[in-house]
Amino acid sequence: MKIKIFTHIDLDGIGCAVLAYLAFGKENVDVEYCNYDDVDDKVEAFMENEDLYRSYDSIFITDISVSDQVASMIDILDKSDCCVRLFDHHGTALRLDNYFWCTIYEYLDAVKTSGTELFYLYLRNSLSLTYDQTTQNKISRFVSIVRDYDTWRWKELGEDGLVSKQMNDLFHIYGRDKFIELAMKRIMFGTSPLHQDEWFSETDVLLLEQKQKDIDIYVEQKEKQITVKTDQWGNTYGVIFAERYFSELGNRLCEMHPELAYIAMIDISRGRVSYRTIRDDINLGTEIAHNYGGGGHPKATGSTFDISWAMDIITDWLFDMHDAESETYAANVGTFENPVRISPDEFAKKYTAKPPSADPWLSNARGSL
Repeated sequence: MKIKIFTHIDLDGIGCAVLAYLAFGKENVDVEYCNYDDVDDKVEAFMENEDLYRSYDSIFITDISVSDQVASMIDILDKSDCCVRLFDHHGTALRLDNYFWCTIYEYLDAVKTSGTELFYLYLRNSLSLTYDQTTQNKISRFVSIVRDYDTWRWKELGEDGLVSKQMNDLFHIYGRDKFIELAMKRIMFGTSPLHQDEWFSETDVLLLEQKQKDIDIYVEQKEKQITVKTDQWGNTYGVIFAERYFSELGNRLCEMHPELAYIAMIDISRGRVSYRTIRDDINLGTEIAHNYGGGGHPKATGSTFDISWAMDIITDWLFDMHDAESETYAANVGTFENPVRISPDEFAKKYTAKPPSADPWLSNARGSL
């Protein structure tokens, strides 16, 4: 049996990959990791190649959804005996629930669910996969740990929920491939033959302790850098530049600043924005991130932006390549010590791109090489 799976890049998406490997054998599964900005392109390119997609027995899309346009294309193909199944738990995916091949639930038995849990229930109930009782219990426990982290339920469980946060920390410590390998070994064999019920080794525990210290320091530093803004819908929010620890950073900053509707964390190097809130009166998935082409949960979402565009704006702002030698630069933009603050709109009106010919040293430069 040959399996194709498109899945999200976070712990919940990785959990789906682990389940697929356990169910079908790693050698039979082809996993492609997707984010909101590239899932449509990857799925569409795959499905447009009939010889390719028909070479797989089953195709799964887990913990992430496609656009209406791609869904319509899949729907036509699926009715022609193409076996595609999609499992998602995000509110922004509910629009796909009318497709018979899509399974979309935000809650199961009044508890928030996850992509990993929905995929697990399908594999267990529809495919009748069976393991020995010990292994089955460990798979079920792994699924609940992943679900509780992804839905942030672990915060409500006190000490009992800490294992979910630690599992996510371990995922980021080891990286995707090593984490998957370790997760599969722990499910099948435990941390060692003598410790069948333990999830974390002594080395894991030491790494997790150091990781938590790093997170605490990072949160303390970033809290001092918050800039308060008001979005176009009247929400007061905080914005910072950040490149790691988004979930814990965002949630802890929200707890430290309950006056803010949400925190927006900009990762300039990856072209991503992560949004977090702890309030119930705002849905970040449908009210904020969706407007920027992103999606996710009511309290945890993300969107992307064009990195090259952002870098052009920042470098022009900092270095003003249009007139860097003149006093006009200092008057209009200021100096590093005393910058003049102007809005992006004002900046765009003041400066236009200078053609290469405006720099004499560029004239015929390549001709002399």
